[in-house]
Amino acid sequence: MLESIRGTVTGTDQGYIFLETGPLTVRLLAPGYFLRYVAVGDESKFFLLFQIVTEGNKGIPLAVAFPSTEDRDFFTKFISVSGVGIKAAAKAMVIPPSELASAIAAGDIKILKSLPGIGNSRARQIVAKLQDVMSKSSFASSAVSVSGNAHDARAILEQLGIPSSEAVSLVKAAVEKEGADVSASALVRSAMKLRG
Repeated sequence: MLESIRGTVTGTDQGYIFLETGPLTVRLLAPGYFLRYVAVGDESKFFLLFQIVTEGNKGIPLAVAFPSTEDRDFFTKFISVSGVGIKAAAKAMVIPPSELASAIAAGDIKILKSLPGIGNSRARQIVAKLQDVMSKSSFASSAVSVSGNAHDARAILEQLGIPSSEAVSLVKAAVEKEGADVSASALVRSAMKLRG
């Protein structure tokens, strides 16, 4: 079984990382949140999830790249939900696993259904299957809790037309920058500056 791979990123395209390792260039599927931070020329070590997926009547080998074993462990749990395949999960994960785990633990259907390819019924299915697991796990512990002023700031950002998943990320970054005790309006201002 493939555990990890090290090499130089030569490109990214449509959800994939192209990694040159020795005389080979391999194509690795990558979750959306991670793909944003990978740049051509990076020399990196990626942790892999390797599976054979069925397409039509043939099995296709597929390797998914992660920045850490913790992110890979979360992904493995995420794809255990019926109907959430590897490619769909990679596409849906536009926010980091810690934030996604927090949303699942809190039963936040709104954030889940804002993810690409995840509708209302699939979001409910994810919560039903994983809420207890995520509530008891360490996946969500590194995410900033969205409550109080942070919750209000997120609601304001959503009213301004910012998708839920992006609003959560912006509020988290604003809380880290400004502190948890600032007003909701100050968090919104900080979040909008961060958004550019």
